Amino acid sequence: MCFRIVTAACLLAASLPAFAANIASISRLEAGPGNVLFVADWKEARIHAVTLPPATHTPAGGAFNILDLESLLARQVGGARITVEDMAVRPGTGEVYVAISYGETKAPALFAVTSDGKARRVDLKAAKETSVGLRDAPTTNASFWKETPERSFTVTDMKWRDGELFASGLSNQDFASTLRRIHYPFGDAQAVTSVEIFHGGHNLVETRAPVRAMSFAELDGIPYLVAAYTCTPLVLIPLTDLKDGAHIRGKTVAELGYGNTPADMISYSVTSEGKKSDLLMLVNYNRVSNIIPVSELQAAKNRPGIETQVAFGQLAGVNVMQAPLAGVLRIDNLDDDSFVMIRRDLQKDRLQMVSMGKDLSFRLTDHVSEYAFPDFSFKGNDFQIQKIKPRQDILLKAEGFPDLIKATD
Repeated sequence: MCFRIVTAACLLAASLPAFAANIASISRLEAGPGNVLFVADWKEARIHAVTLPPATHTPAGGAFNILDLESLLARQVGGARITVEDMAVRPGTGEVYVAISYGETKAPALFAVTSDGKARRVDLKAAKETSVGLRDAPTTNASFWKETPERSFTVTDMKWRDGELFASGLSNQDFASTLRRIHYPFGDAQAVTSVEIFHGGHNLVETRAPVRAMSFAELDGIPYLVAAYTCTPLVLIPLTDLKDGAHIRGKTVAELGYGNTPADMISYSVTSEGKKSDLLMLVNYNRVSNIIPVSELQAAKNRPGIETQVAFGQLAGVNVMQAPLAGVLRIDNLDDDSFVMIRRDLQKDRLQMVSMGKDLSFRLTDHVSEYAFPDFSFKGNDFQIQKIKPRQDILLKAEGFPDLIKATD
């Protein structure tokens, strides 16, 4: 492994105060403290902390039903073809920030989207910001499959926690898989840790493939980073191991299925019958979504990790629940009760921004079932009236169809 000696002068140059953002690309977004939105710029190998204008606090419960997000955003950029890069909720405001690239040059743009179906473009040139350069960023001109620049994997995910920004991605080192730990407000300190894992599905120790989605969990009172990789090992890493210059081995605790790239992962909680459960939601590009109980991670932490081959198609290590969230590209916590997500509706082939409750994690109007027929009645069926109808009524109201709520008599 080779290491770069970074002088104090280089570190000072890496963290530059600025009063106008000069953002060349956007790969990931993350909401920070106050009015700060973190923007990962892979072309410049920088993370920008953009100061957003103050926003009015919005009560929880606003539902998103934007069923043609692509047209909404494309109109803002002259009708150009767009690609969604990331999404982040600005907590407490009802605003969802969406980063896109558009046109032949893949120019970046950032929008604030609200539940009333409006999108406001953020003027990145005028935005006040500070930024920090990422040490040891990929410098080659190599591309994956002749079209995707290796440098675009400089930041594959970002998460904010207790005054620090955690960023996964690649470096230019021999052990390329990297986790960066950056204090904010940005200063000179930046911890860069290289990571290896054993990938049971590949029967291989991997040092290059980066973390694709990550979140956090407290296990035995100790904070852990929970990381999901392509094809889909799930790995635990104590935050105390993430030190500058360290090379560590994450503990592989699960294999969640081959032939898949994780799209996003968030932490959340649900309360049922007075009992609170802490969970992670992992959404995938090529598989159904996984609901991962933190209790399962706790049990896996106390067992030996996966260090031998796991056959293709076999799920191993933790018991996960499945959620019917096919086509989801990005997900975030909208409020205590709901998610908001950007998804490709596979039945209608439309890009959408929609919200849904955390307890069941599905939308009634995605389906044509027995309940959808005009002559279906709940009358006389106590089970349906007590267990099914109340939830359906909530979903119909949230999804914009209160007029279709059926009477019970």
